Amino acid sequence: MLLNSILPLIVCVLAAPLARHVRGGKLRILDGGFWTLFVITVFTGFFGVITSLEFTRFLPPLFRVVGLLVLLLLPLVTALAEKVRETVQQKCILIVHDSNINEDISMDNECEDVSREEIGAMLMLRRLEFWLYFFSYLFGPTLGLVYLNNLGQIAESRGCLQTSSLVSLSSAFGFFGRLLPSLVFYFFSKYILFLILFYITSMEKWAVSTVAAMAAMMGPMCGAFCILFVSGHDIALYIATAIIHICTGAITTISVSTTTELFGAENFGVNHNIVDLNIPIGSFMFGNFSAFLYGKGVDGEEGNCMGHKCYQTTFMIWGFLCVLGTMLGLVLHSKTRKIVCTD
Repeated sequence: MLLNSILPLIVCVLAAPLARHVRGGKLRILDGGFWTLFVITVFTGFFGVITSLEFTRFLPPLFRVVGLLVLLLLPLVTALAEKVRETVQQKCILIVHDSNINEDISMDNECEDVSREEIGAMLMLRRLEFWLYFFSYLFGPTLGLVYLNNLGQIAESRGCLQTSSLVSLSSAFGFFGRLLPSLVFYFFSKYILFLILFYITSMEKWAVSTVAAMAAMMGPMCGAFCILFVSGHDIALYIATAIIHICTGAITTISVSTTTELFGAENFGVNHNIVDLNIPIGSFMFGNFSAFLYGKGVDGEEGNCMGHKCYQTTFMIWGFLCVLGTMLGLVLHSKTRKIVCTD
């Protein structure tokens, strides 16, 4: 916790002098670089998870440190290699191709700018869309974070002995869940499967709705809480934990684009910080409520509650709230869908 509180401050202080406004130039074809960074990120996640498991304790600490440093330095090497490749391939045919792409993109951006409204913080608080978004987030990914905070006690009450592996599993799926939106929206946006999921099919051309994506990711979370409510087996705990944290990670990433989609990019920093207030509020309310229900089931002098019943009522209530959050997300999607361009 000390490292988490100090290290970001140090990085921000060091990076602040380097921060500057950069005007976008010509569109660059960076598909190879994005794929490379994505693969490096996935391998970094796997490396971190595997080296934290019990059966890899025999690996020397030097191997873990060197392996992690190499994986963290690879993105810098990728960026340098991409710059070298771009410099070498600056030819006339690419310049013509880039100019054609820029014309198409400028037309798309013009359509998007017409449909997007820039909203300030005070006006945002008076919008029904904000409160639908706020409570949908509160009853979705915030519940997932509260579940993570109570995961150790949940595992102990159920008699699960592999708490360390369970926490590693939750961290891994949370990590890969944050990568999932990039995979869907960037790499597979042109395929029909994801067009069905994230586009509204009609005669007009509609924009990708991140609000609909959030509601879609909250659906599996409802099922996960139902699994925890019904079954007390360890395998159910593992499956539900994986589902909850991959969905929580994905929604956390999507929410950044959702705030911009709903309220514009000009006041994004203030607006998104206001939306994120639901995290400490939800953590306080849901955490204390689960502790209260857990305390009612405590028996014996040790002050521990053992058995499936300890969190059964909590999971039922969390599942109901998650269903409510999904419904609010669908209502928000129906109110905010906009035509970006017409054919």
